[in-house]
Amino acid sequence: MADLTRRDLIMLVNLSGGDLWLAHVDLAGSGMSHVNLTRADLRKADLSGSDLSHADLSGAHLEGADLSHANLQDADLSGANLVHCDLRGANLRGAKLDGATTGGLEYDAATVWSKDVDPASLGATMASSSDWH
Repeated sequence: MADLTRRDLIMLVNLSGGDLWLAHVDLAGSGMSHVNLTRADLRKADLSGSDLSHADLSGAHLEGADLSHANLQDADLSGANLVHCDLRGANLRGAKLDGATTGGLEYDAATVWSKDVDPASLGATMASSSDWH
């Protein structure tokens, strides 16, 4: 269950004017499609199972974030920092990853990648279920 509702999140985004700080926040299972999170600080945030489809995460700081089973379809992740993100089972179909900082990404066979993206070129490594606690 998410700590913040969609309404709370949109209010925070509007009040912040950008550079929103949400590091370590539990947003698991949140409905955040089409939300503008440009340059948001989401380091180590729990975004597992969240709907981030069509969200603008360009330039966002997502280092170590849990994006497992998140819907990132058509999300803009250009210029985002995705180092050490958990993408197991995430949907990245149509996601923009131009200029994203990657490395140490974890994914599994259930992860759906954009047809233009080779996970190996991002420094992503296939994880087995035994690799995760």
